[in-house]
Amino acid sequence: MDLVIDNPKELYGPLYDMIANPEITDIDICNREVYFTDVEGRRMKLKSSVKRDFEMQFCMKIANLMQKNFNRMNPLLEAETDALRISILHESVSMGGRSISIRKSLPAIRYTASEAIESGLFSETTYGFLTKAVKAGQNFVICGGPGAGKTELAKFLASHINTSERVITIEDNLEWHLKKFNPDADIVELKVERESGKGFSYHDAIRASLRQNPKWLMLSETRGEEAKYLIEAWSTGIHGITTIHTDDAEKIPERILTMIGNPSDVKRLENQIYNEIDIGILIARVKDETGVSKRVLWQVRLFFREGGVNRSIALVDNGKDCFDMLSSREYEIIGRKGIVF
Repeated sequence: MDLVIDNPKELYGPLYDMIANPEITDIDICNREVYFTDVEGRRMKLKSSVKRDFEMQFCMKIANLMQKNFNRMNPLLEAETDALRISILHESVSMGGRSISIRKSLPAIRYTASEAIESGLFSETTYGFLTKAVKAGQNFVICGGPGAGKTELAKFLASHINTSERVITIEDNLEWHLKKFNPDADIVELKVERESGKGFSYHDAIRASLRQNPKWLMLSETRGEEAKYLIEAWSTGIHGITTIHTDDAEKIPERILTMIGNPSDVKRLENQIYNEIDIGILIARVKDETGVSKRVLWQVRLFFREGGVNRSIALVDNGKDCFDMLSSREYEIIGRKGIVF
């Protein structure tokens, strides 16, 4: 159930200005001390802490609005609005006092192509390649740590999909909001229950999606056995984008195998992964020469099978383009995927 807030100023109180500030992406509170993170990745502490009365009332209001218990027996409280994800841990499990985390997921793309290039997120050459790869219907897996910018990059890539191509998104927490910033596109947004055995599952959603005539099938984050169902869906010719947690684009196939578990036919599944995943991207936060943290496409790799062997090619490595170092044979492989570059 999505949280509907009639009076946000009253609910968020001293946090409201940060909630309304588009330059702030995260707000964290523990033991009433407040930290916030801006769009540049800088994490700062407020000089003043929140009052205990506000903290208690805020948690009580969220619990009431969600019609959930929040106590020692139910120490985790989660809620979401159309732009926020709220997670609260009770003091019975959070030793420093109640822990409140508010993450923004705004229904907009945070940057344009020119802004991304100017900021150093990627080069003009890499941007040209990625947009052509989207037009060619490649399957993307974006990896990186928490807060690296995986969701924003996925939204940016999705914004280049032809509006006539049906896109189905599957999320347990609504973050992409593709329909809101692209209202003319053919987009179906599905919400699932992450917890196994509850409600509409990832397996249910992927299976149902195949009967909805999608051109693209996108999972906001792949964390478990749903990876198998996603790869199987992509093998039918549907295109897609998803995100995962790993620190190396080259490790994406291995990470997906780990998420699936211990299948009896590991080699066949590994081969299928290399067949169906086309492009792996690692987005990371790195510090420039002035010490300022910025987001960078640190790695971009092309996955494929050739002569019965699973391979990948580095297109971007350590934040630097490798296109000038590719052989004519490697450009031929890119071309075989339909990417005219």
